[in-house]
Amino acid sequence: MWKSNHRVWRCVGLVSGLLLSLSTVAAVPAPSAVREAAALVAAGASQERIVVLGELHGTHEAPALAGELVGLRWRQAHGAPGEGVTLALEIHATEQSRIDAFLDSSGDAAARDALISGPYWAVEPERSDGRRSVAMLTLLKSVRERRSAGEDLRVLAFDPGSGGGDANVRNPRMAAVLREAFARDPERRFVVLVGNYHARRAPPTRVGGLLPGQSPPVPTMAHLADVPMLRVNVTAARGEHWACRDGSCQPWPLEDRGAIPGPRFHRSPRDPAGRDAQLVLPEYSAARPVDVGRQR
Repeated sequence: MWKSNHRVWRCVGLVSGLLLSLSTVAAVPAPSAVREAAALVAAGASQERIVVLGELHGTHEAPALAGELVGLRWRQAHGAPGEGVTLALEIHATEQSRIDAFLDSSGDAAARDALISGPYWAVEPERSDGRRSVAMLTLLKSVRERRSAGEDLRVLAFDPGSGGGDANVRNPRMAAVLREAFARDPERRFVVLVGNYHARRAPPTRVGGLLPGQSPPVPTMAHLADVPMLRVNVTAARGEHWACRDGSCQPWPLEDRGAIPGPRFHRSPRDPAGRDAQLVLPEYSAARPVDVGRQR
């Protein structure tokens, strides 16, 4: 069931080299399985400028994966025109100035407090989805540290919100922000971390919670189907993630598909969701939301 695609094995040498080049300046070292997974994705995406990681919000592993992949992508591009890498996050665009200030700061307690002082983070944990997690805060800290070590990294908060509308308004607006960023820096590499529904190139044929006559929302990446990129569906064989369901925001278990010894990556050109590749991690662990009061 967990057979690796034969293309992965042709990349073993490149993966080994990438693993040896991982940065040592991350705020919290990523688990070895996450480092290995990042190397597999980097090797498999060596020809793509844009990599989209479709995650389940509210885990430690997906943000850590994005941080490791950003570092590897910078090393792949180092010395080439437009060698920098932009990490695009599903964070409200009103947080961009605070993120930029934090990335240029010393990273001390005052800078961290300023980063989480905006309305985006000021949501009680019992009402917060997984995007505002402690793992996302750790990801921003790791990017700041990599920048201070000389890596040309940026962060883009690409969620402009729905303006009072629904997903059919928000999704194309997010796609438009990304399209403009891709066009503005045509040589720059991008790692996009976004919810797994948004990473689809096609909507599902059925989805719960719709009224009669309604259709599933068109995913964000479906509005960018003409843009060359690698869309990776990031899942786990077991574990849990923080999410809001049935009026309750808490850790929720995944379907247990059995233990696997390490991450599995393969291309999936026939995926009905339109994702280009599948990455299965051994386990997800739930990341709690940032509690602004306790952080301070």
